[in-house]
Amino acid sequence: MKLNLSANEVNAIKAWADKIIHGGHWGDGDIVIPEESIILKKIEGMENQTVDLKENEARIILTWSESSMGIHNMEEESVIKKLQRIVSSGP
Repeated sequence: MKLNLSANEVNAIKAWADKIIHGGHWGDGDIVIPEESIILKKIEGMENQTVDLKENEARIILTWSESSMGIHNMEEESVIKKLQRIVSSGP
């Protein structure tokens, strides 16, 4: 599903990813599973602030969002709602 993301929303996703990937979720950190790498490449390669995400990719980013322990700023809340719409729409 195509998703429009502002620069601040992209920065929020990157911060979540960085915290999880380098935070040791697989032991000593710095291990990126292929799906995570694909998501980050998609976000880096965005054109016109639009990225095409699959449901499972949205779920991964939502998991990353949990790194902020439920305290979210306005941009984070916005991107979480967008991702939840992808997940709730299903395949």
